[in-house]
Amino acid sequence: MNKEEKIIMQIIADIIEVDSEAMSHELTFHELGADELHMVEVTMALEQAMDVSFPDNSLLINPEKDQTFTVGDVLKIAAEYL
Repeated sequence: MNKEEKIIMQIIADIIEVDSEAMSHELTFHELGADELHMVEVTMALEQAMDVSFPDNSLLINPEKDQTFTVGDVLKIAAEYL
């Protein structure tokens, strides 16, 4: 895992209030107990920490409706903008 992935996973863990040691690429945001507000907070925190902008709002999903969106998906999307 590279430095950026560690930062992203830590941000997600902090916002959703889960143990960062338990984070994995395969975990879905639904499994983590995230909601739409968490995803807004994750997006804003990532944009600030990584000095990027996600213009297509690709991270603004509803984990209850899209139960397949994973931490790995966020890592892939973020990598496109870094």
